[in-house]
Amino acid sequence: MTEANDYFDTSPDSSTWTNKTDDQKKRALISATRWIDTLVFYGDRCDDGQALKFPRNNYQVDGVELACSKIPEGIKYAQYELARALANDTDAITGTTGKDGNFEEVKLGDIQVKYNTASQGTGSVNNILDVYPWLQSYLGAYMLGGAGSFQLRVVRG
Repeated sequence: MTEANDYFDTSPDSSTWTNKTDDQKKRALISATRWIDTLVFYGDRCDDGQALKFPRNNYQVDGVELACSKIPEGIKYAQYELARALANDTDAITGTTGKDGNFEEVKLGDIQVKYNTASQGTGSVNNILDVYPWLQSYLGAYMLGGAGSFQLRVVRG
């Protein structure tokens, strides 16, 4: 928690973190860690028996090899920012995304499709990135994909 407090001491608005009790901060940091750990990352765990997905090795970001001796700053910053978000909206990850993303009508040139909106379900929250897409700016360089989704990395020779 000390590192998170130090991080927010340098942010433009730390009031949404400093107004929380130590217990709220600890719970939010634990929850943020759990959510981040549901994602799929490049590289390998440093120890097959480690509880969390970081630290990792066998992967580089900006030419720097991930090291088993430390957790990358981007991962830490993602945890702190997510913890702050969760501490300020404890219900953010529960429920559904509502009707966002559902279409009543789709039109392409002369082709038009109308949907029965009464039969459309609500979207579910599949992973933390559904709720907080800005996390990708912190985690994107390390992520293979979201929870349960995979992307193929293409390298041209």
